[in-house]
Amino acid sequence: MREQLEQLSTCGRPWAETRAAMALAINDQYQGGGLSQSEYQELVQNLVSAAELNKQADNVELKNMLVTAVMAISMVA
Repeated sequence: MREQLEQLSTCGRPWAETRAAMALAINDQYQGGGLSQSEYQELVQNLVSAAELNKQADNVELKNMLVTAVMAISMVA
């Protein structure tokens, strides 16, 4: 799923690029020991909170790809 996030971080849609880049950064911080598991879970799940994402997302396919990738990395923790 990291590959999908890397792909989304350069997709040309600011709402997706920002969230994907943040997910990658949060994941790196967690992997490096900078976040507890509960902090990590909360941060990545906030990235795809439905209300805010639905306001900004202008492409359902990219939105679904982002949500799927973010949820997948949150389950790895």
